Amino acid sequence: MFSRALFYVLFATFLHILLINTGLFDHVTTELGYEMYAEKVNSVPFLPFPMPFNTLINLGYTIAGAVWLPTFKQTNDFWGESFCWYSIVYSGIQLARIVYQTQRTAVLDQWITTTIFCHVTVWVTLLPSGGVVTNFIRSFHRPVVLLVSFLSYFLSIYSEIGFDIALAVHMVVAVRAGYEAHLARGNSQSKAVFGKACVCSVGFVVLKLADLPLRDFWTPNCLSGHFLSKICDVGQIYYAAELVYVLNKNLEQFRRNFSD
Repeated sequence: MFSRALFYVLFATFLHILLINTGLFDHVTTELGYEMYAEKVNSVPFLPFPMPFNTLINLGYTIAGAVWLPTFKQTNDFWGESFCWYSIVYSGIQLARIVYQTQRTAVLDQWITTTIFCHVTVWVTLLPSGGVVTNFIRSFHRPVVLLVSFLSYFLSIYSEIGFDIALAVHMVVAVRAGYEAHLARGNSQSKAVFGKACVCSVGFVVLKLADLPLRDFWTPNCLSGHFLSKICDVGQIYYAAELVYVLNKNLEQFRRNFSD
């Protein structure tokens, strides 16, 4: 049977692609060209990829999504299942951007990135918790939150740093929502997982920005800043899923203890 979560992710992705192909975002600021990456082109001659390490690391998104997909499918967690499908689909989007280096694949990559962070926020705020961010998000219907996130990418049309602003807001809100969920039903395990997710988030940003500067001080071609940032990005996805899993487990244990 076709998964409702998979249909949702494919439909949302198709909607992004449809709008991108109108040409509306053809002049949005993106990083294009292999000169924007520290890894050398054809650094491994026998592999048919322009930047093999930055190309193959994208399979990590598929692995992270595939690892958690059965868990959330078994518990009929629509948001968890769709999050895993987003990770798997994102793997292909990232791969296309690295290989083809076109404006439209770069725009799709940027846009889906903010969409995934919004998805995490909505998912986490479904957990029984409170806090400034959680309560604010809950004060709106979920479709409204998703629509605002979707439209936030239009900032990139009006400003060169529009995407950066949108992404920063999405990341801060997602991290804060996760922290508030941990405070409500967390334990030492969720604290450790949340900490790992935060480290990965910081690493994702810092290492990506340091990709070219690191090239002058860092010898191994395979361990470019961009490559390492992708490892952190995959880690964000893995630990975000684990955090929700642990918090749900804690909630079930609380309910069993309360019923006893």
